[in-house]
Amino acid sequence: MPRHRSGLTLTELLVVLFIIGVLLALLLPAVQSARETARKATCQNHLRQMGLALQSYVASHGTLPGLYNGSFVPQPRSVFHEFHYHSWQTSLLSRLEQGNVLDMLDLSRPASDKKNQPAVNLEIPVFLCPSTSNTHRVVPEIAAFSIQGPSSGPPFGTAARSDYEAIGGVQMGPQKPGLSHIDLSVLKLGAWGAPTYEASTGKPLRYSRGRLADITDGLSNTMLVGEKAGRPDLFRRGEPEKPYTSYSDPDLGMDHHQAAWAISTHFWWLTFGHERRVNDANDFGIYGFHRGGANVLLADGSVRFLSESTDPDVLVGLASRDGGEAVTLD
Repeated sequence: MPRHRSGLTLTELLVVLFIIGVLLALLLPAVQSARETARKATCQNHLRQMGLALQSYVASHGTLPGLYNGSFVPQPRSVFHEFHYHSWQTSLLSRLEQGNVLDMLDLSRPASDKKNQPAVNLEIPVFLCPSTSNTHRVVPEIAAFSIQGPSSGPPFGTAARSDYEAIGGVQMGPQKPGLSHIDLSVLKLGAWGAPTYEASTGKPLRYSRGRLADITDGLSNTMLVGEKAGRPDLFRRGEPEKPYTSYSDPDLGMDHHQAAWAISTHFWWLTFGHERRVNDANDFGIYGFHRGGANVLLADGSVRFLSESTDPDVLVGLASRDGGEAVTLD
């Protein structure tokens, strides 16, 4: 009696493998889409947590956190000093269940001081978007503070990153040639207040903290915080234009200190151009790694996803606190 061999022929095996390959090809985009949806939701939740922390801070202090915090110098004496204070994000640590990190920081010293290196190098999950993909997972070079100025000292340390930044306002025209500081006359201010500079020397004179009461455009029409992901590497329209190379690189086009959650930056880097669109670039403006747009936190505590097709005029209205612009969000 003939014996029948069980199993698949080579042709049948190839057909099975082909079908499995087709199914995987169909399934993989769905899996990737589901993962990105989850990452986007996590990013939005991070902004909501910051929104609650900011509302709690305002309830206790009457103002938004300062952009330049610390007791080592009452206020910046030069523009270069603005790169070394404790940031607005540091002010939220205790309200984000990171009080142990705040206890590690010595606010009587600059945030860029060597003594603060252990704390500023701690990664704070709520300050990071899980969709971000860049070369440097830390800010590779932090410059030392110099009280004499006018410039910072040599780079010596590192710092943990942040993918979120305060939105200080929007530039409505070009800067005057040769200025060492931002020209506030061409700026529509945002919710965070502003420094005042001496016109001839650029020396900072004072800094006024922002108040929610100053937002006459409406809390639901004014941005507080937005994604500015991928720093200190430079990205443009979804592509890595230039990874961070060195502190002294003149072509980098951004201040890398602003990428650190713990360290302040010059007010210029908190503003963006009036013609910038969402995800144009992460040196200025709003930039995320989500497909089609980026997340922002509004002053009423809500979080919105702004698409890359958002009209620049709408962004101008959202960035300013009292411009009287008509803003319509989908």
